[in-house]
Parts: sequence; C-alpha cells; structure tokens
Amino acid sequence: MNMMKLYQFQLFLSLLLIIVNTTVLGYYIAQLSHSQIKKHLNTFGYFRRSPLDFDDVLDKETISAIKTYQQFFNLQVTGHLNTETLQQFSFPRCGIPDMKYEYGFHDGSNVSFPKGNKWFPKGTKKLTYGFLPDNRIPIDIIKVFRNAFTRWSQTTRVLNFSETTSYEDAEIKIGFYNINYNDAVDDVVVSDSFISLKLDSNVKSGMLRLNGSKSWVLPTYTKFWDWQFQQFDLLTAVMHQIGHLLGLDHSSDKESIMYPTILPWQQRKVQITESDNLAIQQLYSSSTKANANSHYSGLFASLSIGFAFVALLN
Repeated sequence: MNMMKLYQFQLFLSLLLIIVNTTVLGYYIAQLSHSQIKKHLNTFGYFRRSPLDFDDVLDKETISAIKTYQQFFNLQVTGHLNTETLQQFSFPRCGIPDMKYEYGFHDGSNVSFPKGNKWFPKGTKKLTYGFLPDNRIPIDIIKVFRNAFTRWSQTTRVLNFSETTSYEDAEIKIGFYNINYNDAVDDVVVSDSFISLKLDSNVKSGMLRLNGSKSWVLPTYTKFWDWQFQQFDLLTAVMHQIGHLLGLDHSSDKESIMYPTILPWQQRKVQITESDNLAIQQLYSSSTKANANSHYSGLFASLSIGFAFVALLN
C-alpha cells in the first residue's frame, strides 16, 4: 500500500513537472529548429544581412545575431541557445522588428512598418480611427480602443483622436485579421501595425491589426485567463500598437508599453511608463512648444471576418 502511494506521489510530481515546463517554456519551443531560429531572428531584425539560406547550421552570423538578441532582451550574452534564450523566443510578441528597419516605401511597395511620426503631416493635431465593418466589432471592444486612444492623447498633449464610421476614410484602420509571416513566428505574433500607401492618391493610413485567431480578453474580465490558452489582454496589445503608430520603437525595458513580448508574469500592462513618456516627448516636443496651451506629459494578411474574444456578460 505504501509503495502504491509512493508511486502515485511520484507520478503526480512527474505530471506537475510536465505542466510547469510547458507553462514556462511554451508550446512552441519544442518545435523550434535551428532553421526556424534563423527565421525568427531575421524577421525581427537581428541579422546584419538577411541569410541566403535558412538552414540548420549555426554559423558565426547566426551566433552574432543570437548575441544581439540576448543583449536586447537583457539576457546573458553567450551566443548559445540556452534555456533562458529559448524561453524568450517562445513568448507571444508584436510582429514589428526590434531593430534594423526603416520607414519608407521601396520598389513599388505600398506598405511600411511605422517608424517615427513621418506618415502623417507635420503639425497634425487630430487623427481619425475606424473599424473594419466585416468584423462587426461589439461596443465592449470598441470601448477598449477608445480608452487606449484617450490615454495616448493625454500623454502626447498634442494629438487628439476621433472615431469615424467610415473605415475607408479613417487615418487609422483597425481590424482583426489572420496574421501570417512565416512558420517560425506565426504562432507567437499576436498583433502588429504598418503604414499603407494608396499609390493612386499618395494617401497614407495607419493599419492596426489584432490576430483574429486569438481570444481577446476585456479589461473587466475577472475570471482566470492565460496566454498559454491563446488568451490575450486586448488593451495591452492596443496600447502597444498605438504607440508604434505614434512613432515609438520597441524598448528593452520590461516595464515599458513598448516592450515587444508579453511576459508570463506581466500579461496585462497598460500603464504608460516614464520611459514611454520620454520617448513620446522626444517625438512631439517641438509641437508641444508651439502650442501655448500645452505642456509636457509624461505585412499583409488575408482578412478574417470573424474573431474570438472573451466578453464580459453580466
């Protein structure tokens, strides 16, 4: 009988260890080949030059990229794919590169990642935003976006945002989409943003995309949720992407709204930090100085007309 209890206890510990490892390391890490690691590093800007071949060889260029990645995320810089580094690879994140990208439309392309506040005219005081009609976004989710735009408006003290029912005319277009990059990062990218250019009219607009295959949690939702179950805080992702459209790059500060990954212990992060404030001031300080009444304060995918979210129903 005692031997049976001991066996049951050992079995329980083994199962618990499996659960802990799965929770900490993430479902994706078990599938991450060296080829996928190269694609991951290349997608987010860590190679000096894009590799000609995404093979499974960890050459010196790849090791250098791993070191740069480790340095950005404040990990131990070894060039080795240790547990800490692989863990970071597995975390959900934004689809915009962490470095080595520029704003601009090249070779006839009509899309660009946002960088700086160059996509709207200098001196702009108001930007409109609208929602993709096919998504039929409910009011509870729309309120989350309103909240986020208000927070950023209060931070810039320069820009105001107004909602429009005309998606086509909106300067910031919002929707839930299928987001596809490559097999190395599709599972981890939860949102992104980019600038779209109409080639016939030269009109630019910001595109804010949420991954329609994920479940999105409202700020008022109080039951248990976790990104291990593909559940993500909506306001956290929206705050981050608006930051990009306003011109902010990714930050290596874990407390920043602009930190590129969602950490297991920090899945809801909506407060604009001092470093975020400083970054915004550096972009918009000339505009705030020009306003006597103001002062400082703190790529493409197929459409998915449906999306999952966790709604609060009382």
